[in-house]
Amino acid sequence: MKDTPWTKYWIKKFKNEELNGQKRFKRLNKGYPPFDIDQSLIDIVEMEEFIKIEEQRLPLFIGSQFGISPNIDDMPEFFNGRKLIAILNKSLLSGHVSGLIVYQIEENEKKFNYKKVESYKND
Repeated sequence: MKDTPWTKYWIKKFKNEELNGQKRFKRLNKGYPPFDIDQSLIDIVEMEEFIKIEEQRLPLFIGSQFGISPNIDDMPEFFNGRKLIAILNKSLLSGHVSGLIVYQIEENEKKFNYKKVESYKND
C-alpha cells in the first residue's frame, strides 16, 4: 500500500522548521510496518546505533491504531538518557499518514511518556 502525495506534506513542514529541519532520521533494520519516506532523510541502522543519543539524527518509530512499532517500551536499552524521538502517525488499515510528532525522552525514564515537543501535520 503506497502513501498518497498529500500524506507527505509533513515532510516539507519538517524540512522548513528551524529547530529540527536539518536533522535526519534513523530506523532499525526490522520491526516496522510498511511506510514511504524520502530515502534521503533516513538511515537504516542496527540497535547499537539506534539507541545512541545524537543531535542530528532522530530515532524513527511508526505510530498506528495498533501501537508504536517497533515497541519502544520493549527496548529497555533505548532509555539511556535525554533525547528526542520521532513518531510517524500512520493508519495501517487505510495507509493514511497524518503527520510526524517529535517527543522528548527524559534522563531517567524507563518507559515512553509522550512528552510532545513539536508536530508536523498534514493539512
